[in-house]
Amino acid sequence: MSMNGMIQKVDFYQIWEQEEFRQILPFKEYIFDMLIHLDIVSEQRRYDTKTGSRLPIENFFVPCMLSQRNDTDFLTQECTPERTVSLAFVFKGTIIPPALPNRLICACLSMWTLKEYRGRKLMFSGFVGLSFDKEHDIVVCVEGNKILLYLVHKRSKGLIIPDIATSVRDCLFITLERISEFYQSSIHCKASSKLPFHTEYSCSKLSCFTSENKMASETEECLCKHGENIKNNWSIWNKKQALECDPNCPGLSEDALSQVPSNTELLRVSDNCETRMIHDLALFLGMKEIVWNDMEYNNPKNTQIVKFLTLMHLKDKDEITFEDLENGLKEMEITTHKLCVVRRLKQVKSSIPDDILDCIPSDEILDKLAPRIGKIVLQLGIELGLSVEEIENIIEKCDRDLPAQNKEVLFTWRKDRTVKPTIRVLEQAFVNIDKGARRLKEVVKDVDPKTLKAVETVTDRIRENENRIIQDIQISQILDHMMTHLVISADDRRDIEHYPRQDDQNKALLDIVIKRRELAYSVFVDGLNIYGYEELANDLKCDAQEMSESATLLPAGNEGISDWNVPLYKVRLQKNYIKIITDIQHESIVDYLITKQVMSVDDGKKIESGKTPQEKNRTLMDMILRKKEQAFIEFLKALRKDRVYADLADQIENTTVTSREIEILTTCYK
Repeated sequence: MSMNGMIQKVDFYQIWEQEEFRQILPFKEYIFDMLIHLDIVSEQRRYDTKTGSRLPIENFFVPCMLSQRNDTDFLTQECTPERTVSLAFVFKGTIIPPALPNRLICACLSMWTLKEYRGRKLMFSGFVGLSFDKEHDIVVCVEGNKILLYLVHKRSKGLIIPDIATSVRDCLFITLERISEFYQSSIHCKASSKLPFHTEYSCSKLSCFTSENKMASETEECLCKHGENIKNNWSIWNKKQALECDPNCPGLSEDALSQVPSNTELLRVSDNCETRMIHDLALFLGMKEIVWNDMEYNNPKNTQIVKFLTLMHLKDKDEITFEDLENGLKEMEITTHKLCVVRRLKQVKSSIPDDILDCIPSDEILDKLAPRIGKIVLQLGIELGLSVEEIENIIEKCDRDLPAQNKEVLFTWRKDRTVKPTIRVLEQAFVNIDKGARRLKEVVKDVDPKTLKAVETVTDRIRENENRIIQDIQISQILDHMMTHLVISADDRRDIEHYPRQDDQNKALLDIVIKRRELAYSVFVDGLNIYGYEELANDLKCDAQEMSESATLLPAGNEGISDWNVPLYKVRLQKNYIKIITDIQHESIVDYLITKQVMSVDDGKKIESGKTPQEKNRTLMDMILRKKEQAFIEFLKALRKDRVYADLADQIENTTVTSREIEILTTCYK
């Protein structure tokens, strides 16, 4: 079972397949529903932010699996008054029914990435720590009758983006509202428009809270018991998206001004300033004119990059702070609110469904997207959190190949799971760099969310067990199994086995399984189960519903055999692969093929170099599968020369081949 209390339905069913539980297995759906009804198991409920409708349930939370309280120092060391804003959802009564925060935590885990702190995942009883992005963390915890929400910035709370705070608050408020409605309906309470909780906002000390109702009755000030104006923190949580600062905007706070800007913040500042303004600001801050001229010369017709690289030069050389930039703007008699752009997100008016936006983009999506997005490698990479060094290496590696550069940036971003790399994150990045999301929308418009989620499930299961797969298994027999089921080709096998080390072979196989997706994954897991790795296979198993036919690895629109170019004889050979390498003695067959000039003497020597009969037969099959059909015909003749193999020859020749099987094998050659 999961160490963090999360579990999928298929995991329950696997437990119930044990002998002790066989009697209840026919009633598994009913029993599972009862576990949810009794709050022994909590659903991971999520809601579409546009329609308010429920999204499909993927994971479940079992509170009894997670009894340990938070014993880390994350709250004291990271959630400091200098970096954190907080609010509380306060319920009537002295305590909150445990099932309610459990469901809320489930929802949080579906929306954001579980955070690791000093090697430990921040998932405890009544407590969860999450990463919103690389600058903002979220903490949700239960204290008495309060559910506390903390939003923590990596450097300063003065740099918290109010749009993010508002969206987090809205997400949790809506989720709590829906959970409360569900409980009222389940116990047949009379419907009430009044919620069982209200919101309170903390002051900067994070120790006292003031009701939202009290603030609504005040105008400009609402003082807490420490004499602070709570409206300052309240405004962070309740900010309406705007393109410009409002008249009362105080600019960046004193603490924020003392910070060195991140690369992403510099990109947004440069995008918000005219070229001449950046030029004059840079000279004021000590940059030489020749440096500016060199940047213009090296980046002709790309003023956006020149502006950004100018600010990066100042940061790398002099470690400029926001205060330095503010002082420069003041001297130039330019509004310092130019810097406030770092606390704003550009509004995304998305028409992509939420169940697509919350998924990680597949290889196919990124492959299709890369050639369509133009010359934005640097801006996109910075917005997605790559370092300048990483981007420069990509540009050098893919010299003058713009689609390849874009693709490398996208794949590098997706590898980093510090924050879940979703399509929503990608959409926001495109909007932030003024490219818009139209191209992304075009790429994902025909994507089936079930397919996308299945790809994500496969990838996550492999990622979770990657070290065990790479270090612990021998793959020869598993490759035999996958060859027989047509999910890898002879070329694939050769590519895998050309690596001398077993762990490198296993890595190469995993790359293919991830690329080929669900069908290859299912066959791979089945092979593990057959050839002695039952425990690993059970850990990798996915719900049969997730691995549905709609989520297979093949493109649509190729119905007939004539549309595919994999010869029938290759499919017939591979469908009988295990039987061939297990049953035949190769010597007389190889001799016959040499006499018919299908193989050379050197080929025969290569076959004989195998250490076991099966290794020798695998090499023989590799050679036949890589030759033309005449080799297949002569191979059948060689089998028929020995009465022992006559039936095998007939079986191979008469093997039924469907268009679907040809499609599967053809995909291996793409």
